[in-house]
Amino acid sequence: MIRASPRFLVIELVTLFVVFPLLYFFELIPLHKIIPLVLLFGYCVTVLILQKKANPRRFDMRANWKNILSRFIIIILLISIWIRYFSSQPVFTDLMANKQLLFMTLIYPFASAFPQELIFREFFIQRYGLLFKNDKYLIVINNVLFAFAHIYFANWTIILFTLAGGLIFVTTYLKTRSLLVVTIEHTLFGIFILSSGLSDQFYKAF
Repeated sequence: MIRASPRFLVIELVTLFVVFPLLYFFELIPLHKIIPLVLLFGYCVTVLILQKKANPRRFDMRANWKNILSRFIIIILLISIWIRYFSSQPVFTDLMANKQLLFMTLIYPFASAFPQELIFREFFIQRYGLLFKNDKYLIVINNVLFAFAHIYFANWTIILFTLAGGLIFVTTYLKTRSLLVVTIEHTLFGIFILSSGLSDQFYKAF
C-alpha cells in the first residue's frame, strides 16, 4: 500500500483540482476538454488500485431512495417551471432532431457521471478525507473544487448548477459510501439537464 505525506497530498490536490482547470481556462494546454477528465480518471483509478483501500460499499444499492427520488422530482419541477416562465427555450429539447445530443444523453452515465463521481467522491474522499477536521470542511472543499473543475467551460450556468449538484452528490456519497448510488443520482440529473431547455448551454461545453 502506497502512503503519501500530508504535504504531498495537499500539493497533489492543488495540482489536480486547481492548477489543471486554470491551465485549461487560460487555454495554456492545447488539448480537447475531455482529455483532462480521461487522464484524471486513469490517475485516480491507478492510485485507488495501488492504495488497495477496499470500499465494500462501492456498489451497494442500499440508500434512502425515497428521499433521493423526492429531491430529484422537486428540483426538476422547479427547474422546469423556471425554464417555462423565465427562458425562451422549450422545457424539453427535441432529442430526435439532434442526434449528437441524443447520443451524449445515452452515454452520459458511463462517459461523464461515473468518471466524475469516481474522481470527486470515491477518490477525493478516500485520498484527502484525513486532511480535513470534519465532514463539513470536506463537503465545502469538495463542492467548491467540483464546480471549479468546470471553470474551463467558461459558462456561469454550468458553475452554478455544479455547485448545487456537487453539494447533493457529496452528501449522498458520505451517507451511503456507494459509488453506484451517487452515480445513479448524478445520472438522473445529468440526463434531465441534457434533455431539457438547458441542454444548449451544457451541450456547447463539449
